[in-house]
Amino acid sequence: MLPVLESERLLLRPRTEADLDAIAAMNADPLVMRYIRPLGDPSMSREGVKARSFLNVDRGLGYWSVFARDDESELLGYVGLIPWPIEEGAVELSYRFAARHWKQGYALEAGARLVRHGFAGLALPQIAIVTHPDNAAALRLAERLGFRRESDRLDGLIGDPPVPGACFRHSAQAWRAADQAAIGLNAR
Repeated sequence: MLPVLESERLLLRPRTEADLDAIAAMNADPLVMRYIRPLGDPSMSREGVKARSFLNVDRGLGYWSVFARDDESELLGYVGLIPWPIEEGAVELSYRFAARHWKQGYALEAGARLVRHGFAGLALPQIAIVTHPDNAAALRLAERLGFRRESDRLDGLIGDPPVPGACFRHSAQAWRAADQAAIGLNAR
């Protein structure tokens, strides 16, 4: 079972079947899907999302639905730690938020909380992000989370039309060093 996680403003609750309609609706928004997949892609439908949502929960991996802590009535988006199909044994940070919730810092806050869980709670050695190379907001988010761009991957196609995905990685060692530096700065 995945744990419930919290941040200053957000509740990250393990995805349930009750969340699937809201996720499918988000996946049908052309703004949200612009850099991800073509509209109507079956893997982004309710059934496509359901088919992969609960596959790796026994390994501590999966998806968390994100809600405001003070109002759990509306799904803001989701974050996930999922097996990265490009590299055996690797884990990818996945995230998506409804367009009306962009530019409020939710992706950064939820992503940072899930990265902390991945490194501190699951003892993952590294986490990857693959995003569209033209998605400036996602590129900035990866960097703000401490990820470093490594390459564009031909085996990690993303978007419509498909292009090589921009691959970022973050290691547990670098995360711990940054976390300790932040603690030291906050103690002064």
